[in-house]
Amino acid sequence: MSMDHPPQAVDVQVLVSEARALVLQLYDPANTGNPTKIKVIQEHLQTLQKGPHAWIIANSLLADESTDLRFFGALTFTVKVNHNWHHLTADDTRELIGRLIDHYVALVNAGERPLVIRKLASSLATIFLKAGAPWTRSILSLGASLASGKSVREEDCQSITLQDAILSALAENQVVSLLYFSNILAEEINRLGSESRRSDDVHRISENIKDAFLLVEFVLSQILQQNISGSGIPNEVPGAVALDSYQSWIAVRSSFQLHDAITATQLVPATNCVIHSLVIPSLSKTASRILIEAMGWRDSMLTPEHVLAVLDYIISDAGTAYIALLMEGDFDDENIVLLELLLAFSSLRRTQLLTQPLDDKHEKVVALLHTLFKAPGYAAVDDSAAPLVLEWWTEAADDLQGNLLESEEQNGINAAKQNLARVTLDCFEKLKYPLPEELREWSDDDRTEFGSFRRDVCDFLLAIYPILGIELVHVFQAQARNSLTSQDWRTFEAAIFCVAQLSEAVDENQHADECLNSIFFCDEFSRLCEGDGVTIPDKARQTLVDMLGKYQSYFERTQALLPRVLTFLFSSLDVAPCASAASKSVAYLCKSCRNALRFELPAFISQFEQFRYKSTATTQTLEKVLEGIAAIIQVLPADEEKSPFLERILKFFHEQAELARSEAAHGSVETARNRGHMVLRCLASIGRGLRADGEVVLDSGHGKAEDPYPPTFWNTGNGSMSQSLIMQCMRLLMTDFPFDVAIIEATCDILKAGFTESTGPYVFPPPMTVDFVKSIPLGTAGTDMVMGTASAFLASHGAHPQKVSEEAVALILRVYDTFCWVQEKPELYDPEIANSGIDFLTRLLPKYYPYLFALTYTPQGAGHRPPVIRAISNFTLLSLQGTEPIPLRSASQFWVSVLNLPTEAKAVQNTILEYLPALCRILVAQVAGRCARSDLEHLTDVLRRVVFKQQGHARPHLTAALADIGNDQTDQGHATVPSPEERQRFLSSLFAARGVRTQTLQLVRAFWVKCRGAGFDYIG
Repeated sequence: MSMDHPPQAVDVQVLVSEARALVLQLYDPANTGNPTKIKVIQEHLQTLQKGPHAWIIANSLLADESTDLRFFGALTFTVKVNHNWHHLTADDTRELIGRLIDHYVALVNAGERPLVIRKLASSLATIFLKAGAPWTRSILSLGASLASGKSVREEDCQSITLQDAILSALAENQVVSLLYFSNILAEEINRLGSESRRSDDVHRISENIKDAFLLVEFVLSQILQQNISGSGIPNEVPGAVALDSYQSWIAVRSSFQLHDAITATQLVPATNCVIHSLVIPSLSKTASRILIEAMGWRDSMLTPEHVLAVLDYIISDAGTAYIALLMEGDFDDENIVLLELLLAFSSLRRTQLLTQPLDDKHEKVVALLHTLFKAPGYAAVDDSAAPLVLEWWTEAADDLQGNLLESEEQNGINAAKQNLARVTLDCFEKLKYPLPEELREWSDDDRTEFGSFRRDVCDFLLAIYPILGIELVHVFQAQARNSLTSQDWRTFEAAIFCVAQLSEAVDENQHADECLNSIFFCDEFSRLCEGDGVTIPDKARQTLVDMLGKYQSYFERTQALLPRVLTFLFSSLDVAPCASAASKSVAYLCKSCRNALRFELPAFISQFEQFRYKSTATTQTLEKVLEGIAAIIQVLPADEEKSPFLERILKFFHEQAELARSEAAHGSVETARNRGHMVLRCLASIGRGLRADGEVVLDSGHGKAEDPYPPTFWNTGNGSMSQSLIMQCMRLLMTDFPFDVAIIEATCDILKAGFTESTGPYVFPPPMTVDFVKSIPLGTAGTDMVMGTASAFLASHGAHPQKVSEEAVALILRVYDTFCWVQEKPELYDPEIANSGIDFLTRLLPKYYPYLFALTYTPQGAGHRPPVIRAISNFTLLSLQGTEPIPLRSASQFWVSVLNLPTEAKAVQNTILEYLPALCRILVAQVAGRCARSDLEHLTDVLRRVVFKQQGHARPHLTAALADIGNDQTDQGHATVPSPEERQRFLSSLFAARGVRTQTLQLVRAFWVKCRGAGFDYIG
């Protein structure tokens, strides 16, 4: 063999000895804790494995007495085959295959350990999968070699059959070694990605697939005969490897579409053996997993007889023994696998099981599907069976919705309803929440898993409601009513939980009103709400509180219940675990039923005044409660009625704002900041509550030069105290106060609360918004929210921009200051700050552009800074030519908006003409390869407007910019510089497209790819 004689004259034995010593060091336990040494050894060995003498080293190591050395010899063959395959001649490869098979036979016959045998089998499989490998019937030739004691050439096996001539002649260890190879070969085939497959792979693989299944059938049939005879199975390995091999080759058959190479009929004998293996304890788990997978395949190779055989096993004593163990609380894998087999079988027969008359066998299956909910322990924590069974029933309900209810045939509907109603009761017990002492023993994962199971029950209930209808609500209504009477709070909590989950199905209609009335109008519920001798545990209270908030429409229809329900919710605010849910439910019900609660307002405010000093009165709970109360205030018919209630609430927050300011002055900065945040968040929530449903900007739109802040009840009348208190709170907490981004956000929300109204306590004088914007130091976090508020302010006056012209100019000058500051201190540049300023300018353009383009001067006190419009134009152009995507896109939109402004606006046109050369230069430079592909669409939008709106003026500037492509000054690093002809063709095509979006974008993308290089050409 030429591989035995490498060209260099080197003492090979020295290399073999060196490899042997290195391998022994690698596996020496003394070196385990020395990763540096291990790494050096591995690198040295890898060099030897890829070197010219690796064949000889591998050959020598395989003949060594040490298992570690033999294993490494087999590994070296694999490495060398992968590294040097293309350098081997056809004769070399045949000799290599023969030599490895000889080693394989010798090691198997010598009783080699499976570790080495499998590694050498992997080397053989590696060779089989190499391009052009002269080896086709690999399983057959290896089997013949094992039978003869030496390598047998494949061409000498043509007249030999695996089943008759070979397998019966092999000893058990030889059969196992042949199985090792067959299984490893299939596993390696399955690892081939679709891009790695070659045209001849299918043929060579198909030549082995029948041999593989014959081998499986032979081994399993032998084991089954031993089991039937009662002689026992002394060695479990052959059966386990045979099942693994079956599974691997089934995957090969499916992946490579080899259904013609071995048909489902030809698979029957091997599949029969797999099914019969279910009764052998050591093989049952693996056989079950194979059958579970097979039953899930669309092109299953299982025949109806196979499926019936699986059914017989499931309901046999052997199968039900696993179910019995589950019912005793033993959820080991072996038992769960049987459950999964039951569910897989049941999925095949789902419609039949639930809607058709059943024989005894199928009756037993349905009984098991119900019984399994009665296993001990909490679902998903102790009982891992219940979630699996619930998932099956949920899928069944979904199928029934799609098939049964849409079919004209309704014969099976009653049977289906009975089964689903029974499951509802089965899983209800599993919903019950653990006792507090049990819950303390649970980990966070346990709580999460149990919560997940309860959410899965919700999905089940929503899936069966279309089938069972109001009967389903009746079930839980009865449970809730009875358990409330007996004060069985765990049952009550579970029932109310289920009613809550059904809210999205029944709240909007009146189907369930009678059931709900039965609960909420009973004397026991009244006493519960009033706290009349009824003590409800926290968990049950929490679930009830959450449930009440989900039935807004019901309570709108049943207003008589509102006082008692809201009394209960307000009392629940004092209970820590319930406070958050109670505050949300208070807000939901007060907003949805605001008209019915006007006369309860004094009581609610009194309850709020008691609650605000409780430990559960957090920012989150306070703002929700206040939003609800404010919603009721909003529907009072006269402002004179609203004002006293608002003042009563707002005085408290004014006191808190003064306290926060005092705390800050005395060094308690964090405490002050938290209190200030609470005050402003609560004021903002009051503002949200005071908005009427669907309220929009109220403006006459006549455009008269009227006062933007006309006298109203809220600014000059008796309501002015309310507005004054709000404004004072804001000034206290925004002037010389340690505010942060959360406080800025809350203040923005307060200001925006009045932008949608024409009058009210939150409609502030316009200068207040400007003062707020100017009070935020340049570069402060939250600038984006501030500028968003400024945009909202201008939009709210968009119908009469002249009314707030001074404020608009002041806000523009603030942006001007920011842009100049960023350019003067580039180290402080922040893309978000740039984006927020440019976005503000873009939004004001449609209504306020005359004020922007009139700013052709430098403001007083601005020193040597450029005029306003020049500074803004320059900054947006810098952003347009930059690499930061967010400012670039904002700048693109800004220039699109500028170019879309009326052509008769002289100041606008003068600015456009002044900056058109620079704009054209930047656009060309960017689309000529500088920008990222993801920015092309935005830049193209600007270019389209330039071409369409400024065609005559733009052509010479675009021509000059295109001529500059490739100059060193442009610093673009083009992969390809387009020729002058290509540039001219691009320009002509641009103008021919006349700004049409799709056509222009295609032209720009093609040009970008041309300049950037072909490697960037993909569909984007």
